[in-house]
Amino acid sequence: MNFHYELRKSSCRRPLKILTQWTLRVLEVRRHELVIGRSPTWAPCHIRYYPAVGRIYIRGPAGQYIGWTDTLAAAIELLAYADTSQVLPGNGLLNGKEPLQ
Repeated sequence: MNFHYELRKSSCRRPLKILTQWTLRVLEVRRHELVIGRSPTWAPCHIRYYPAVGRIYIRGPAGQYIGWTDTLAAAIELLAYADTSQVLPGNGLLNGKEPLQ
């Protein structure tokens, strides 16, 4: 999946247009990775496509696991409504280290 091409398709343009006005901003577009900032801090979140798996992986600003999806429109919607305000044990950091309590 080429994100440059996918962002031009109408199935992704409509949810991105609705959500970018309030909560999301596209910061960087690469072939297999999309970096999106979330309000209010505009911290970078990553949407990455894995060609071998054929699915899209979504990470929060602190590296939290948000989920896997099949389409870019679903990934944008899942990222917009995900709670990334705190790092929970269920969606912990990628390196396995938890913050001090």
